Amino acid sequence: MKWLFRAFLVLMLLALGLVGVGYQYGQTLLLPANPKDSKRVLFEIKSGMLGNEVAQTLARQGLIKDEFAFRMLLRFHPQGKDIRVGFFELSPADSAWEIFQKLQHAKELSRHATFPEGLVIPQVAEISKKAGLIKDEARFRQMAGHEGKSFGDLFPESLEGYLLPDTYEFPYQCDEKIVLKRFTTEFKNRVVPLWEKRKAKSPLKTLREVVILASLVEREAQVPRERPVIAGVYVNRLRVGMMLQCDATIQYALGKQKAVLLYSDLELDSPYNSYKNYGLPPGPIANPGMSSLEAAMAPTPSKYFYYVRDDVKNDGSHRFARTDAEHNANRARYQR
Repeated sequence: MKWLFRAFLVLMLLALGLVGVGYQYGQTLLLPANPKDSKRVLFEIKSGMLGNEVAQTLARQGLIKDEFAFRMLLRFHPQGKDIRVGFFELSPADSAWEIFQKLQHAKELSRHATFPEGLVIPQVAEISKKAGLIKDEARFRQMAGHEGKSFGDLFPESLEGYLLPDTYEFPYQCDEKIVLKRFTTEFKNRVVPLWEKRKAKSPLKTLREVVILASLVEREAQVPRERPVIAGVYVNRLRVGMMLQCDATIQYALGKQKAVLLYSDLELDSPYNSYKNYGLPPGPIANPGMSSLEAAMAPTPSKYFYYVRDDVKNDGSHRFARTDAEHNANRARYQR
């Protein structure tokens, strides 16, 4: 009988020990790793990740105090296998138990970025980098400037002009190709159908010409209602074989913005210099928005061949003229 008593005593001691250890680890799970640190940490559980790896990563990032206790929680708790693959916003101020509960509810995280009208590829790259969409601006510029055809037969080698301005939502984990794919898909979904509806009545023959003309309109027009009128001016010039003489093409050829162009700038040797070359420039000079694209597809019919900025109003509007004499009179009266 003594051995039975001894066995019972040993079992009782073991049970008490297990209860004590369990209590200790239970208390550990209720404590935060650092109650004074409320920063939010982005934590990812990847597909195929084991519970041991999850606990180890949490401990390494300072999100839990006791890796072993958390590992046991994942292994033996009925909901331990319910943790989700995805992204989670955690904090060292959360207890291990709170983190365990959050791991069962992954968040669909995304990134947003706004791209205004009239940007060029380097500016789009800069915004993308600041928004955390890409890591390598040079890689983005290379892909956008020379690998456009990889996004579909519709696109030329350079995607200048085809990065449709808008506010976009992107996957949280993003890269240069994903961003450019988002732009080109939006262009195909919004611009191409519109062109198919309007091309029969358009004075331009191809969508490529539309994008180029729209880029000029985007950089020249500041008042929305004038976009189709300015587009009409350029169409009139193209029709009679006049040079477009668009200042924005000089700015693009120079590769920088100048408040005032000099006469020497107009002599710049570049195929984009519309003061020395006839017809549309060889490619878009910016990424136009939908309003400018619509204006280029359906310019306002008029007899205008000239326009000049109205410095008297100073609201970005222009004065339009049919003849060189009218244009010179407008310059004398409205430019300062």
